[in-house]
Amino acid sequence: MTDIMLDAGSPVRPKHARNWLTLSAKTWFVVTAIGQWLFVAYILGFYGTLYVGGGVASFANTHLPNGYIPGDTIGNIAIVAHILVAGFIIAAGQVQLISGVRNKMPRLHRWSGRFYMAASMVVSGAGIYLVWSRERVIGSLVQDIGTTIGGMLVFAFVPIALYYAIKRDFAAHRRWALRLFMVVSTVWFLRLMTYGWFMLTGGIGIDAETFSGPFLYVIHYLQFLLPLSVLELYFWAQESKNKAHRGKVACLVFVVTAYMAFGIFAVGFGSWIPRIGF
Repeated sequence: MTDIMLDAGSPVRPKHARNWLTLSAKTWFVVTAIGQWLFVAYILGFYGTLYVGGGVASFANTHLPNGYIPGDTIGNIAIVAHILVAGFIIAAGQVQLISGVRNKMPRLHRWSGRFYMAASMVVSGAGIYLVWSRERVIGSLVQDIGTTIGGMLVFAFVPIALYYAIKRDFAAHRRWALRLFMVVSTVWFLRLMTYGWFMLTGGIGIDAETFSGPFLYVIHYLQFLLPLSVLELYFWAQESKNKAHRGKVACLVFVVTAYMAFGIFAVGFGSWIPRIGF
């Protein structure tokens, strides 16, 4: 929610009236950038290193359930696409959020956006295929449905964002591009929410052996509903003339960002950083 949001079709307000809302958006962006680049380092440093050294067969030695199945060529290709391409998608998404890139390097913005849209559909399609084509080792049907809905939202948002870009309605395009960013990032949000919750509560509502339980049933839907809801509130606050409303939304963004930072710390030191093979 950096400048790409701040100029997304909202009327200009006096600077003092937008100060806290703007600051909350910039804070969210900084925390998101740190967390997502750390996730990229984990994907490339762990899975990328394994793949270079031993191909997809090396995924059999990881914590991935059904990471590699001999003879399942399509499934194995899907899991490579789902994991490794995701790293490049996240990097491209960060480029899309930087207003300086959009304004000063429009060609890079356009091509990285095209890659982001196309690759996000590939990764989401591969994820949905893996959910329903392979035997469930952990999780539950409720979680699988939530994951599938999140993936289908990617397929819904990509053509809308592209349509407004082609029509040169850049305000609408940016809003839909941000909605797309939120649903593409669900796998990242899921990890922050889960690890943060585990550190706060010790894992209430989570069966660590089966990776199921009430908390995980709920979080597999909140992973896209919560980011999208906060985003819509932010859009509404941008257009609101009520300073109190803008202040309340700014506070909400700060609270959400604080939990995200806590989740990044939890998953970063609990899972990602120890596995990075650089």
